[in-house]
Formats: sequence, C-alpha cells, structure tokens
Amino acid sequence: MRFRVSGDPNFQIQPNGNRRSPGGPVSRMVRLAILAIVAAAPGFADQPAEAAAASRRNSATRSMTLPGSTGISAESPASASSKIAAEPESNGSLRAPGTVAAGVSLPPTAGEGEASQHYRAAILALKDENLAIAADEMNEAARLSPADALVLYGLAVVESRNQQPEKALPAIEKSMQLGLPEKESARADDLIASIRYAIRKNEAEQKRVTPTKLWGSYDVPFDDPVQDTETLPGHTLFKTRLPVSREMFLWQIDGNSNIRGHWLEKNTYTEQISYISSKRRDPEPKVSTEEHWWIVSILINPDGSLDGSRIETCFRHPAAPCEHDDPQRGKIITFKGRVEPNGDLTIVQDGSKGEMALHMKSRVTSLPPSGVGIHVD
Repeated sequence: MRFRVSGDPNFQIQPNGNRRSPGGPVSRMVRLAILAIVAAAPGFADQPAEAAAASRRNSATRSMTLPGSTGISAESPASASSKIAAEPESNGSLRAPGTVAAGVSLPPTAGEGEASQHYRAAILALKDENLAIAADEMNEAARLSPADALVLYGLAVVESRNQQPEKALPAIEKSMQLGLPEKESARADDLIASIRYAIRKNEAEQKRVTPTKLWGSYDVPFDDPVQDTETLPGHTLFKTRLPVSREMFLWQIDGNSNIRGHWLEKNTYTEQISYISSKRRDPEPKVSTEEHWWIVSILINPDGSLDGSRIETCFRHPAAPCEHDDPQRGKIITFKGRVEPNGDLTIVQDGSKGEMALHMKSRVTSLPPSGVGIHVD
C-alpha cells in the first residue's frame, strides 16, 4: 500500500488493493533481518542539514483516519462487507441463509386483520427486492400476530435474506414450536441450520484478527522512574529520568497479515547538583525532554496471535536533529502478543516476564515527522 499525502492536516490514506500478503510463515530471524535492512536504508543514515532543518520547522505528527472511512470508524467498509454470508460452495457445503431464503416461496397471505395487511406489504417489497421495507413490514406483522406461525416463518425468511441471522433465529424457532404447514415445515430445517451457521460464521469473523482491526493509536504503560547518583569532588550529581508519555501508532498495512507503524517514548531528564559545603548554593536543576523513536512491525499469525519487533531509529530533544552518538540506535526488541476482545493489545517483550497492556485510545493514527529515521512508503 502506498500513501498519497496532501497538505491538508485531515488527509486520508488510500490503500492499494493490489498488494498481496506474503505466502507462508515468517520466522523471527527473517523479520529481524528485514528490520535490519530497513535500519540500513537511507532513513537510518545521518540526516542532511536540510532534512534536519525541515524537521525543526515541521516536527508535529500528522493524523489520519482508517482507509476508506470518514473520521473514527470501527471497521473499514471492506471489513464490514466481509461479514455478509458467502454464496454456496460447489463442494456441497452448507448454504448461507440468504441463499436458502431466496429459494423459499412464502404464502401470499398470513395473519389476520392489520397484521395481514403488513404481511402482504412485506411480500410485495420482497418481490421488489426492497429488503429494508420488507423487514419493517414483516416485523410489524409479527408484532400484531406474535403467535401466528406463518407470519413468524415469513419474518425468518425476510431477516435471513436481509443478512440478519440473529433476528431470524428466534422467529424460525418459535414458528416451528407453534407448528407449520407441511410445505413450510419441510423447508424449515434447512433454513434454521443455515441461520445458525451464519451466526457462528459472523462470530468467527468478529474474532478474526486483521491488520485493519489493529490500525490506530495506543497508550503504552510507563517504565518506572530511574534515578542515578554520582559522587564527585565537592558535590553530588543526581540524575532523574521520568517517563512523560509512551505511545504506539500503527498506520501502514502490508497485505493481509502485516501492519507497521512507530513507537514514541518521551522522558523528562533532570540533573541536580548538591554541594557538600553549606556555603555554596545549589544551582537550579537542569531539565530537558528526551524523545526515543522506534519503527514497529507486527505479524498476525494464522491463530490470531502476534509476533512483533521494534527498532530504535532516533534519540533527540524535541525539534532537534537525531543525536549521532546514541548508543541505543539500532536496538531491537521483539515481542509476542494477542488482541483482547475490547481491541487492546497484550504483549510480552523478550527478556521480560510480565505482560504489557497497550490500550487502544483511538482509531485515528498519526504519521511520524520527517527526520526521525522512519519513512512512509
């Protein structure tokens, strides 16, 4: 996928649908090798003076929304459409409820009084393929005749064709309990089986992990504050590093099983000198802010688990160029994880025994600024 970036701060990303996911499993060593190649790319090389100046002029990240959406969205249209039950397979597997219901002919009339009028209106809408009106009219008929088996059977057929198996199931179950005529009873078993299958299929789709579901911005737990003490002739130097923010942004989808982005950590670093002699006044502490930028890559395994890694690309002070002598530059941290039902991520980094919870704070994410060694294709 390639991004087209405009000057509008609310620009959107348009995915290239021709990208294909890599075939076969990807080992951790291959992923790390890929990251190492990325680290050796021009983005990791020393930034020229012009790029550094541009970074200082425009250091703010740029926000963006999920591909194909307008504003914050739970899922992209492509993901939503994938929930529609599939057409029957040629190998004889169970047919989807919409397909079974499409072959069902409903009686022209059912119910009594006003319920019959709504039933017939639903039949006319169904013949016209207006499923929304058909569903509204048949639901009204069922409300007026809650114990009419044929009306409930009609409601199950309409809701099945309308791709609403959760609404169709109680209607078909109750109609079978009340007793259906021979013709409708003969079709009811196939219809209820296909409805139950569609519900299970939708549930499985909801649980399936895709890059689109990971897209967004996350809050990451802070590390504990760190304080070092250095005793020098005539004074003591106290060094304190206090975490300010820690975030992960996922913004580039590669195929069906990969997503990339960046990780940003900000710390406040304080140096305080305390003189041994009471005759000397301690100077004001020196306070500065540090930024650590990482590129992140996450692979979604077939079982839904996650394998990821991040590599540090830049250490700098805000609006300043990356420091060339950063000893942590190129450091790689790998992790494993899972997606929680609420969309949060739980990961365990290599070398760490405890789990780390990454809270999804928004479906809107951000691109990194230029000059931090992270390039957007």
